[in-house]
Amino acid sequence: MVLQKNLRPPTEGVRHEQAETTAVLDGQKLGCGTLYVAETRLSWFDGSGMGFALEYPNISLHAISRDVSTYPQEHLYVMVNGKLTGENEAEMAEKAADDEGDESSDSSGDDDDDDDEGAITEIRFVPSDKVACE
Repeated sequence: MVLQKNLRPPTEGVRHEQAETTAVLDGQKLGCGTLYVAETRLSWFDGSGMGFALEYPNISLHAISRDVSTYPQEHLYVMVNGKLTGENEAEMAEKAADDEGDESSDSSGDDDDDDDEGAITEIRFVPSDKVACE
């Protein structure tokens, strides 16, 4: 299961905010919350303030999926390099919480990526308002 942290939603550089969006991580529903698309990261938070943030370099693919044969609802599909469980997710959330990343911690994060080479995580963000996919 993804490790969600109590983080603050972004306030600067927010390009889009979508309330009532369900997050589904590798087929497991995390609940309904708010999706934030900011200049440096993609973030999702549930109603209690728990959530996660992904910096764009960690995202290998994103697309709008309308293929209901793969998932029953239209959604934003995001593929992330590595597995977002345990310590990997905690590190990503901590990096996202920092305003400016420390280069030494970035290099140690690269070492962790080598261990998980080839591993991916699929996240689906399903808005309750289908027009939001546009």
